[in-house]
Amino acid sequence: MKAPRVYGRQNRGFTLVELLIALLLTGLVAMLVFGAFRIATGSWERVIRKQERAHESYLVQSFVRRLLEQAQPLRVRDIETRLSVAMYGDEQQLTFVTELPTPRGLAQLYWCQLRVKDPDNGEPRQLIMTTRAYTEGEVIDWRNPLESTGEGINGGQIALSEPEERVLLQGVAEIELEYLYYDESDQPEWRREWQEQSVLPYLVRLRVLPEDADGLVGEAVTAFWPQLTVSPTEYRYGGKTLL
Repeated sequence: MKAPRVYGRQNRGFTLVELLIALLLTGLVAMLVFGAFRIATGSWERVIRKQERAHESYLVQSFVRRLLEQAQPLRVRDIETRLSVAMYGDEQQLTFVTELPTPRGLAQLYWCQLRVKDPDNGEPRQLIMTTRAYTEGEVIDWRNPLESTGEGINGGQIALSEPEERVLLQGVAEIELEYLYYDESDQPEWRREWQEQSVLPYLVRLRVLPEDADGLVGEAVTAFWPQLTVSPTEYRYGGKTLL
């Protein structure tokens, strides 16, 4: 009995051309999937970096708020024998006396200076806090208040500790400071400096501007640093209408 005759093309598998086309299409699909994965991963990493940056800024702002709230209304004498409150600032930096914890967990009075520093080595500019232990009776040179004059108010010599510098925040282009003052008619007025005053300001307003991609001053970003307005403890319940 004869076997049935099979018409048409027999099942001979894939040809070399068909395999090459399949491999090419598979490679294209894999390349597209990998590209989409890289884009998604990059977006996710940028979101994580922004969240970490915002969290770091929030912690620093909370710390700076506490420093300013604890500003002390101490009277100090400068090298010109003038007596003024222990706060000296302008638009770009501020020096004052506040409470900081010691390694033993006790509060101690320190001079504290906030300013922006340019490392001059290609690194981003930094928000710097410089501190030095406060010593009662010391004479201050407001041109460089953190450096020791070594003089006491009675002409004696006082041994003072060396200042310590700490980086609070990276990528800060500049800071803007303002101080609230009430004039003789009891009207509020924001000033650009607070120097040789007899009392602390009612409010201190601090804005921190980030660096942009070119290292220049970028626009204020609320997520980076919401505007900080602080009342020193002395005036927290002083009866004034604080703006």
